[in-house]
Amino acid sequence: MISMVGESFEDRITGLEIDVQSIKILIGSVDNKVERARLEVQHAQGANTRMIQALHDDLSEFRGDVKARFTDMGERFDAVEDRFITMDERLAAVDERFVAVDERFVAVDERFDRVDRRLDLMDARIDARFDEVLALIRETAGGAARA
Repeated sequence: MISMVGESFEDRITGLEIDVQSIKILIGSVDNKVERARLEVQHAQGANTRMIQALHDDLSEFRGDVKARFTDMGERFDAVEDRFITMDERLAAVDERFVAVDERFVAVDERFDRVDRRLDLMDARIDARFDEVLALIRETAGGAARA
């Protein structure tokens, strides 16, 4: 603080005016610094807002890309599932054909069994006839030897 004792009024006023002017300069400097700080804060807020908005936009775009990719993957899985269904249907048709072939083989086996039975019957008849012929030959040969 400036000592004003022993100074004249004009000296004191001049000193007070100088002090007031100094205070005004200091206040102006402080106001200027406060204004600069306020502008810097506003600038930082704007930069932060733009950065957050950019991050939001990037995340929204990324989310859209991920959704699109999952949708695409889902469609591909559906297509694969459709192919499996088609393959199952084709395999079922092949299985039906094999069942039909198996039924034909069973029918052929039954025919062969019937043929085998007929051949066995024929063989038995032939054996019986052969036995009859042999018996006749023996009888005839036995009767001729007696005569």
